[in-house]
Amino acid sequence: MSGKAGMIATLGDMGFGPNRAARALKATGSKGVEPAMEWLLSKTDDDTLDDPLSEEEEEEEEAGALDVNGEPKKPLTEEEKREKMEKLEEIRKKKRAEREEREKKEAIAKEKKRVIEGKGMSEIKQQLAEQEIRKLAEIRRREKKEEKDAKAKILARIEEDKIARRAMFNMKSPDGAQAAAPAPAAAVVVSTPKKDYTECRIQIRQSNGQPIVQSFGVKEQLSAVRLYVEMNRTDGSSGPVKLMTSFPKKVFEEEDYENSLENLGLVPSAVLMITK
Repeated sequence: MSGKAGMIATLGDMGFGPNRAARALKATGSKGVEPAMEWLLSKTDDDTLDDPLSEEEEEEEEAGALDVNGEPKKPLTEEEKREKMEKLEEIRKKKRAEREEREKKEAIAKEKKRVIEGKGMSEIKQQLAEQEIRKLAEIRRREKKEEKDAKAKILARIEEDKIARRAMFNMKSPDGAQAAAPAPAAAVVVSTPKKDYTECRIQIRQSNGQPIVQSFGVKEQLSAVRLYVEMNRTDGSSGPVKLMTSFPKKVFEEEDYENSLENLGLVPSAVLMITK
């Protein structure tokens, strides 16, 4: 086998189909197997090269082809041409169906990949949302606990104040039991938690009933409160004032004004009144 048919056979041994090989030889002017092979390697992604040869390409092939005896092939009759065209049409339909099936499978594979990736993103978003919900729930739980603890402390403090007042005035408790005898003043002062306070909130009732509220350092003297009242009172009166407490009732003497609010038992808060 020689000539073009031999080169097609050689290219066939290399794995190239006959139609692809024929087109490669035509494109390279049938200059040899090597140029045709290089051309084919540059067209590996072109599936149309394997399509059946057109009628014109068939005639060109036949014009340059030799029969088994080495003689030029005779032109095909109309009947032979029709049969060959029918065969080519069958091959073309088969190739098209194969290509469509391949494209369909590729489209399905791409869709599956897209769905899987989309599902993965949805799961990630859901996980992030759940983490955020848990975080907010933990913050609310902590806030509620802190609020509950604060209320409990306030209620306990109120109850302690009630017990102290009942004991101070020898009053009975709600269950009818006699309150304990009032403790000595020194004992009351000692039991007052002073170490945690640095400020004292004082409310002063004026003669017109209006209050003045101000915070003072626990180490400040009562005279500082008196001076503040004299400078900021709004009841229309002026001049020196005297201060007193109503529970227990005590009118402060001059020596008391030189004492600290802490030592006078006015920490952390107290209500004073202006006395005439």
